[in-house]
Order: sequence, then C-alpha cells, then structure tokens
Amino acid sequence: MIISTDRTPSLEEFEALCQDACAVMNDQAEKDPDYYISKGAQKLEVEVKKALDMAARGTGFEGTIQIISGQRFPDIVAHGYYGVEVKSTKEDKWTLIGGSVAEGTRVEDVEHIFFLFGKLRKPVQFKTRRYEECLCDIAVTHSPRYRIDMNLAKGETIFDKMGVSYDDMRRMDNPIRPVVEYFRSTLKPGESLWWVNGEEHKAGETSVPPKIRLWKTLSSEEKDDMIAQGFALFPELFGKRQNKYERFTLWLVANHGIVSTSMRDSFSAGGKKDLKIADKLYKAIPQKFYQLSIYRDKVKDILLNTDKTILARNWDGDFQDPIEKWIQLVCEAAKEEDFDVSMLLEDMLTAKQGK
Repeated sequence: MIISTDRTPSLEEFEALCQDACAVMNDQAEKDPDYYISKGAQKLEVEVKKALDMAARGTGFEGTIQIISGQRFPDIVAHGYYGVEVKSTKEDKWTLIGGSVAEGTRVEDVEHIFFLFGKLRKPVQFKTRRYEECLCDIAVTHSPRYRIDMNLAKGETIFDKMGVSYDDMRRMDNPIRPVVEYFRSTLKPGESLWWVNGEEHKAGETSVPPKIRLWKTLSSEEKDDMIAQGFALFPELFGKRQNKYERFTLWLVANHGIVSTSMRDSFSAGGKKDLKIADKLYKAIPQKFYQLSIYRDKVKDILLNTDKTILARNWDGDFQDPIEKWIQLVCEAAKEEDFDVSMLLEDMLTAKQGK
C-alpha cells in the first residue's frame, strides 16, 4: 500500500472534507434510507470512502484516500497524515463503545482522526467530529476502551476530566496509567476498581480474575496467603471499627475474584488467647494478634518485598521504612487495646516465637 506523505492540506481542510462527505451521505440517506440500513461495518467503510472521494474532487486530498485493510486504527487514511474511523449503530442513540485507550493498532504517521458515525435506522443520519472531541468516558471490557458520544458538549471530554490532552496521552509509554489514576481519584468509600489488580499495568493490559469464588471454597494454603496479605496491606483490620473489613473485602474481589460473606469469622473468631513472644507472655490478647504471630514471616516478607507505591496507596501516605510505618498504622488502629501493641509487634517481627 502506497500512501502519500505530502501533508500540505491543513487540518481545517480535512475537517471540511469530512463535513462535506457527511453531507453527501446524509443527502443519500434522506432519499434512500434503506440503502444504508442494509450495510454492515465493512460495507459502510466502503460507502464512507466513496463519499470522501466525491468530496475530495478538486482538493489536495483527491487520489490519496484509502481504506486500511486488517484490524487497524483508523479505518481510512487520507494523505498518510489524516484518518477517519467509521462507527455505526442500529439503535436510536449517538453513543457507542469505541476503540482501545492503548491504540496498539494505530496506523503509523496518522496524527489527526475524525469519527464518521452512522445511525442506521430511520431516519438514517450521519455525524462527523474530531476523534478526541467526542470521547466522553472510559469503559472496561478486556481492556480500557473509550466511550463515544457524538453530541458531547465542549469541555466535557474524558481528557478534560483527567487534565491531560488526547495527543499527550496517546504518546505515553503507558496510556493506561492516567486512566487508572483518574478513576482512583474519583473513588468513594466502599468503592474499588475491579479491573485493576493493584499493580501498574502496561498499555492495554488489565488483570481481571476469570471467575468468582467464595472464600469457603479456598484451600487452607490460599486462605493463609490471603490473610497474610490482608494483615500487611490493611492495618485497620487490627482495629475495632465496624467497617474495618470493607477495604480488604473489596480488594479480595477486585484482585482475586474472592467473595466472603463474613470476613470476621476468619480474623476474630475464637475470642482471646495467651501468646508468648521473646520470653514475654501477653495474656488474653485478641485472636487476630495471635493469628498474626502465625503469619508473621509471610507478613514481614510482604511488607519488605511489595512495591512501595502499592503500599503507599493502600496506606494513604508515603513512608521510608515499611515495617516502621506498618507498626505505626496498626498501633493507631488498635489504640483501644489494653496492652503495648507496639512492643508486641516489634517483638513478633524481630524475635523467635516461644511456645
């Protein structure tokens, strides 16, 4: 395929070309709506090219417009620098789920793209707009994808909300990151990003569990691992607040596809127990601290080897020493206990456990 590299026609001229092609198609649709209603996605691309060719006569775009074969973005290229992405719906709406945020199939050298969107039901209508001007939000299927709204008001694009331009974002090594950061900033208490597993993703990648499991179906080894991670990542588990299990429960679902109807049974059941640590006897301490003594090696390993950005996000603040910060947070959560929590934790993580 040979595409001209002459970029002489301006963006404004290309916008006028798209508007003229859209007008050609709307005129045809008014005369014979059934002509377009019968078209599928690939057939509509051919019709859009015909309209663009007609509008391009006598302009700098004449003879440069080509349909790009294969699953590429955009569908049509003009002058090797401009593109048209063809979308359609048979429903009575101007909204649709569009392409991937990552744009892994984008045609090289194409800088400016327009949508040409067809509503293929009576009355058949077509609209065209600059690509970035009608991307209103992000939807998540197997990867984050743009939501299209051809009637979107100026200043209300997803890029306006995120505070980053479309061109800046698409040129990033990881364009998924600002999406994750934006949606994290909008979370309310009790909400979680189910499609993000806590790690920073590469472009186009998400890690969503393929199935949902009940906590009671996990093996003993899996439960031990989850409890250890819960102790490390969510220090509030050691407190007495009614909502102390909420963030951990959401994390289990979002990261591991695990649902529990009562996390309390896994952490607090069994009342209080005596615990001997470093030749010190802690009498009648809550069950969760006794459990911590069992999982202490795993918890310590998680604290020392988990990426600091993930810990900082879970702990809502920066730190230098993860062990020191974790002890501080556990002590704050367990401030109502009637024993020296800080001493117990330091003894537990530094000394050998007694019998």
